[in-house]
Amino acid sequence: MTIRELLERSPLPEGTEGLLEPGALPPGEAERVLALALARAGLPPVEKKEEGTMKKRNMALLLMAGVLCAGAVVASAAAWFQMDKGLARELGAKGDQVQGVGGTSIQTSRESEGWTLTVNQAVGDRNCAYLLLDLTAPEGTVLDADYYRLDMCLLEFQKKHSGSWSWSTPLEDPDKTDNKISFLVDMKMDGDLRGAKGTLKASGLKVVWFDPEEKGNDREECLSQLEWELPFWLDYQDEMTTYRPRTTLQVERGFIKGDVTVEQVEVGPLSMLIRLSGDEHILRRVDFATGGTPAIGAVLLEIKDQAGEAIPVWATSSGEKDCVATFLPLIDPQQVSALVLDGVEIPLK
Repeated sequence: MTIRELLERSPLPEGTEGLLEPGALPPGEAERVLALALARAGLPPVEKKEEGTMKKRNMALLLMAGVLCAGAVVASAAAWFQMDKGLARELGAKGDQVQGVGGTSIQTSRESEGWTLTVNQAVGDRNCAYLLLDLTAPEGTVLDADYYRLDMCLLEFQKKHSGSWSWSTPLEDPDKTDNKISFLVDMKMDGDLRGAKGTLKASGLKVVWFDPEEKGNDREECLSQLEWELPFWLDYQDEMTTYRPRTTLQVERGFIKGDVTVEQVEVGPLSMLIRLSGDEHILRRVDFATGGTPAIGAVLLEIKDQAGEAIPVWATSSGEKDCVATFLPLIDPQQVSALVLDGVEIPLK
């Protein structure tokens, strides 16, 4: 990645734009900036020459200092990330939970017939991610309907990812008198989402007015066949707590019976990843379910907190050798104490 790409993907903290003034640097300022950068990098100062061009060594030092400064900008951007209040409310994140979630500011926008769609920010971990979309209508338009939805939303990744996503979930609109609304896109994929690059394609905006007197008699209207295509980069880091219980239990599915071992469990505020090993014929047939009576052949999964109470699981997805459980609202990973699979309790220590 080049220095320019680093800077393009790393917005400066709020309030610093006033420090950036057009025009050349005052006399001697370039030398002072370079000297400070070299000092921060632990490098010796550049010897001042009265005449002549800059030596290759000095140019290399300047480039190195630039790389270090760019790295500092990236670190600063990560430290300055603040989850949108509406997104935090939608995910049920409170207090310190917001700080424990990996996130990145994206801020890519595209316009279609005067309507601007922006991929505002993303939060996520290895297993799942959420994109916050902001839609701004042309000036003078008031978005005060009961419900809005995008007719189509498609995610395409540079590297192949299979899985699922849902879209067009509108966030609670705090101001029904302006021209802005927000949507949430949530995704659960089978590959590592950290650092994933992709494109979001959306089209068609529909508006719904609910009938307060007769349920089911709602009025729906397609505002316009708008189309957007926006790149996004899930440039965040997660913090997962890892356990290695290595507990084996016997699983029977139809005429097939065998042992399955829970090798590793990774827990974060957004999701839990359960890694399995065992007979491949069994693993290919194992699906996980939570709550109530599971479907025939499914393994009943329960997650307990420190008090022994069940932690609500929003959704589960199963691969050949793992299971992902996602949480909504977010959880405190330190409160997770055990798994229960088919009635067998597995402590997480």
